[in-house]
Amino acid sequence: MEYLKPWSGLALEQCDVALNEEKKNLLAQTPHWRVRKGTCGGANVVFYSCRLTALKLELWSVALETLQQFVAPYPHPNIVQFLGVVTPSEQVQSDAPPLTECVVMEYLPISLYDVLHRDRVSLSRREIALIAIQILRGLLFLHRKHQSFGGCLTSKKVMLDGSNGVKLRRFGLEFVLRSGKAPAQLSTAALKTIYEMTPGPRQAAKSSTGCSYVSSPNSLSPSPSGSPATLNSNGSNDAKFTTITQDLFAFGILLLEMCTGEKPTNELFNRISCAKQIDPVFYSVLQSTLSLGGAIALENRRKVSTPVTTEDMLAMLVANEQQRAVEEQRLSSSSFSCFLYADRYFATREAEQVEIKVRERDRRGEIDLKRLAAVEKELFDEQKNFAILVLQLEQAQKEKTQELEANQRLQAQLQTSERCKRESDEEIKRLMAKNQEQGDELIALQASLDEEYRKVETLRLARISDAEEKQGLLFEILKLKEDKRKLATEKQEIEAESAAIARKVGGEKEALEDLEGRLVQAIHRWEEEQRVRRRAERQAESTSRQLLQMEEEWCKYSSVLQQSPTGKRAPQASLSYVLVLKDKVIEELSRQFQEALDGQIAFQANVARLESDWGHINEEKDTLLSQQVDAENELLTLKSQIEESEEVVAELHEQIRAADREIEGLKSRIVDFEEELERQAKKKADEEKARKLRQCLTPQCDAPRYLVGASGYCKECEELTGRTSSTRDVKQQRHRRHRSWDDASIGSVAVRKNVKNIPIMKLVRVLSGGGSEDPRVEGPDEQQLLEAIKQLTSMLKSDEMLKDDLPECLVIKSVLALMHQLKSSLVLQLECCRCLSVVVFNHDRNRLIVVAEGGVDPVLAAMKNFPSEPKMQETSCVLLTNLAHNCETNRKRILDAGGIDAVLQAMQTFPEHCGVQKRSCWALLTLAGSDLMCDSIAMRGGLGAIIAAMLNCPADEHVQYYGSWALVNLLSGTERLQAFARREGVREVAEAAHACFPGHEGIQEKTLEILRLLG
Repeated sequence: MEYLKPWSGLALEQCDVALNEEKKNLLAQTPHWRVRKGTCGGANVVFYSCRLTALKLELWSVALETLQQFVAPYPHPNIVQFLGVVTPSEQVQSDAPPLTECVVMEYLPISLYDVLHRDRVSLSRREIALIAIQILRGLLFLHRKHQSFGGCLTSKKVMLDGSNGVKLRRFGLEFVLRSGKAPAQLSTAALKTIYEMTPGPRQAAKSSTGCSYVSSPNSLSPSPSGSPATLNSNGSNDAKFTTITQDLFAFGILLLEMCTGEKPTNELFNRISCAKQIDPVFYSVLQSTLSLGGAIALENRRKVSTPVTTEDMLAMLVANEQQRAVEEQRLSSSSFSCFLYADRYFATREAEQVEIKVRERDRRGEIDLKRLAAVEKELFDEQKNFAILVLQLEQAQKEKTQELEANQRLQAQLQTSERCKRESDEEIKRLMAKNQEQGDELIALQASLDEEYRKVETLRLARISDAEEKQGLLFEILKLKEDKRKLATEKQEIEAESAAIARKVGGEKEALEDLEGRLVQAIHRWEEEQRVRRRAERQAESTSRQLLQMEEEWCKYSSVLQQSPTGKRAPQASLSYVLVLKDKVIEELSRQFQEALDGQIAFQANVARLESDWGHINEEKDTLLSQQVDAENELLTLKSQIEESEEVVAELHEQIRAADREIEGLKSRIVDFEEELERQAKKKADEEKARKLRQCLTPQCDAPRYLVGASGYCKECEELTGRTSSTRDVKQQRHRRHRSWDDASIGSVAVRKNVKNIPIMKLVRVLSGGGSEDPRVEGPDEQQLLEAIKQLTSMLKSDEMLKDDLPECLVIKSVLALMHQLKSSLVLQLECCRCLSVVVFNHDRNRLIVVAEGGVDPVLAAMKNFPSEPKMQETSCVLLTNLAHNCETNRKRILDAGGIDAVLQAMQTFPEHCGVQKRSCWALLTLAGSDLMCDSIAMRGGLGAIIAAMLNCPADEHVQYYGSWALVNLLSGTERLQAFARREGVREVAEAAHACFPGHEGIQEKTLEILRLLG
């Protein structure tokens, strides 16, 4: 059975307090501690309680002991008030339900951290002084009681109320853990902040009241003499310098944080000169306090031996405020008790002022003479420098003229080469067309040659057949000649027989009939011969008819012979007459046979002529058929072209309809975007009004202006109107965007499998394939990689929420690996730089990861590999600007890698290119974020490069604006840079820009700031 430790101090009843368990009332929570908002007696209070864990009893006992020893006995107007402790009325077991024991403290709505970094309110000099004085009063009270803050003083512990009051919140989990009596399981290593001094072998500082005692860094314990508390050491190594020196060091960081308006980081110590511009007293206080921890070095080394006390800091600030108040009210008539004495006072003061001015006039005469001599000397030096500058300018003009002439010559040569190239291209096209025509003609000739070869083959076959037919005819002619010879032989035989018959005819009628029979047989054989001839030629029929006619004539002759006078003659007397008739018949037959032969020859000539005509007709027919085939092919080609044209027209109509739909969608999106712009403009106008007035927009609220947030309402009014929830939602949305970069591997597998990251992972696979160094793996070509990078860039532009998971999806590593792999591809390097610019834009975590992964080196390598490509230089400057934005670590890495030299080289390479000059000036103004960076840029010639850009591009308002802005950032550093700028002629350039652009508000503001800084 374990019991809670009883409380013997100021106790509160449970019925007097009320706790609302809503989520918005939970102010803070850790595994062992909970801070909630509630009410006590109708007023808002804060409840500190321990959570139900195994260490609850031990932690609660230490908390009560710390509260009783260090908090409760020391009330002060500038320390948050302790109200009491609520404990249960009876003993409770440790395993019982959660108890209601808690510490009750005063509730204040807002802290200094909220004012500076959440609402981004810029405090005036007077507000900074009032807050610093009240902080020192609270610290002085604790130091006089031999107490300190225990290393817990931060901007979150400085609470502000609604009546210009400041209170320090001392009690909390950090204070309990640093007391030295906390459980050993609870480590204080995670509680270290930038407000703590760097550990080292140093002795603790003396107290602010002048008492010298030894104190060590960490623990708080009761003093041996019974005093309320003192600072002792228990040998702990968790934290160091929790002494008065530590409190003064933390106060210095708080003062620097209020002057700069930035969160405390190691880079913040480079901006200490900003406090000097606000108030020199602030600068002195910062040098005295921050030098205690070694954060900065004093300008005067002899000041180290002077002790720094809280009383001295408070007295310095109070005296400064009193002096400024006296100066403001010095000549105010309201300080007199009676207005009648004002004239006398003014007359006396004027007389005194006249005497003082007369005495000072003589003393200033000598000073003016010395200054005049110095001015003359400086003027003489300036004249020498001006003469040198004029000579340099003339030399530069000559070189520029020579370069222009060389450029013109090169341009003319380029045009000539381009014209020759165009002519050669046209000649090549003409020769190719001619070659195509000759090829077509060759193909046509080859086809005609084949056709002629076929015709020749046909004619050869026809000639062979004709020769065979002629040979057949010759055989028939020879056969007819043989028959003729036989007929002649028979004729001779007949004549011999006729002679024999004539010798025997005497009157023998039977012999004559026998002769007639033989004649009939001879005629029959003749007819047979005619039938044979009819097969060889067409005129055999006519011969047969003639033979028939001869037979008929023979019959007639026989009849005539019977009737002729010789008929009655004797055969010997009529034989000669018969032989004469036979000879005539034979001559007639020979003549007819010759005519038949002539007709056959004419017929063969006609046949040959007709065959030649038929050949010509076949050739014309073949030509017409080939033309018909060509015409049909052309018709089919035209039909296919018409079909393709119809398909293209249909696709174009479809694309036009899709474009119309996209245009309608874009019009609707434009309307929505314009409405959103109007809402954003109205919201921005309200915020601008609230920022200028610094008054709560609630009419009855009179909260001071540093309590008014960006929404235009104070903390209490936001809680009443329900605006806190929206602010919390915005913070939750920004949580992943601004979380630490070194936890990119946590939950990476689950992030890659997220639905919204599936398109990103597909593109990463494509990019990883392109960046593979294994030759056996065939990756995508350059066109696919370009399309993947462009698609990734467009997706990130359309949805910025996708940027949160890019490190887990390995997008940054893939793009950088691709840049290392394909260094010679200009288009790919250009698209990769654009993609990285979108990745790091408005995303602090991605900005740190890209630089930590070595993203600066490939960008500078691309600028070096393509020095003559203005687009590459512009894109690289934009990426360096986004990487250096609001991050001093990235700026230093860019400086070490040679980024400033690369930007200045780009400005020198393209002196009259407005785009390169504008983005280079933009990069330089972003890099000039600290005194170190300003000195580095100036040492490398950045000041002269900006002046040259403004002189070379006098008509471009963007170059003038970003150049003026970059000059303002450079001149806001040390005074040495301002003197150097005066010698370089920055004033004249600023005056020229101010005169040339009277309507540009940005140029007017920046140039006036330059003139103010230069005096």
